[in-house]
Amino acid sequence: MRLKLVLSLFSILSLSVSCIKDEPLGMEADIVDIKVDGEYFITKAISEHSVQLIVSEKADYKKLVPVIQVSDGARIEPASGISQDFADDKKVIYKVISEDGQYSKTYSITATSKISMNHTFEDWTYAGSEKYPYPILDDLLWSNANSGIVILVATGVLNIKQYPTDKTTDCVEGEYGAILQTIKGAKVLNKYYPIFAGSLFRGGFSADMDNPLKSLRLGQAHPMENGKPIYFSGYYKYKPGDVFTGKDGNAIPNRTDSMSVYAAIFKVSKGAAPTEEYLDGETIVSSSRVVGMARWSHDSKDISETPSINGFTRFVIPFKYTEDLDFRINDYRLTIVCSSSKDGNLYEGAAGSTLIVDNLEIISDL
Repeated sequence: MRLKLVLSLFSILSLSVSCIKDEPLGMEADIVDIKVDGEYFITKAISEHSVQLIVSEKADYKKLVPVIQVSDGARIEPASGISQDFADDKKVIYKVISEDGQYSKTYSITATSKISMNHTFEDWTYAGSEKYPYPILDDLLWSNANSGIVILVATGVLNIKQYPTDKTTDCVEGEYGAILQTIKGAKVLNKYYPIFAGSLFRGGFSADMDNPLKSLRLGQAHPMENGKPIYFSGYYKYKPGDVFTGKDGNAIPNRTDSMSVYAAIFKVSKGAAPTEEYLDGETIVSSSRVVGMARWSHDSKDISETPSINGFTRFVIPFKYTEDLDFRINDYRLTIVCSSSKDGNLYEGAAGSTLIVDNLEIISDL
């Protein structure tokens, strides 16, 4: 039984899947990739049963043509390449049927021209399987590492009461904010991971336990009409956990955990597809393609912080640029990254560290 568990987990991780699939190998019924035909397509986000298309407002939303790639051997109804009416926030329902006809999955697809710059974390949903659902934001341009944690839950390696990233009623306004919590880790394939940090970021996620920094696929399209980011602002609460542990699991005396919150804008090739030229947890701090950064630090003199309601602290961080934006020769992508443990991507931190964020906003020079 234990061998079967380990082999199953290894298979899942090596394929870098981001969700739990109940179908046997070769019987998948998934939308693998999607774009809109023509020059006005910007980007997309795919979850378990939803797809969000970002298309320029110049496009004719009554006659958008989705070009859809599905699992090997599967078919989709309506067919790929057929014009659809997405005007007035209409949802178009697609059905993917596996090659043997035994499995199917429905997707609700919407299209919008708006890439939000103000994030209130009000709308949440679930991804994963019926047996193992995990929380995600309804805005599919955001991701978190819950899709990696659910693999460990489903295979019995990890037993948790709450996922590291979830909604909370402790917020600045509205109903919800986002809560990120660092939890105790587990032994996976004979390797011990002391902690798993809560995370939330603009981009995608594909679990890579051997090199966790490569799990993050950071960046979403930042079109010219969204302007040049000048400030990154928002609200946070943070409480570090009691015992900081290193990657070997041993306590490190006199070391206190810290949160990580930053926004970055980086350049990509003109016309690069959304699945190309992203940055990961390593390259976001080292790549010359990063042209602007606004990073929270407790000792930075550039950050403005003021006490706010419900025990939150409001912050305003100016972007620092290494070069000007030039949309004539580059496209740009923007990411926001939050973590309950600054070194959580190295599995270092304190279990119990808790970060709550709300109303994160990118302020541009529009």
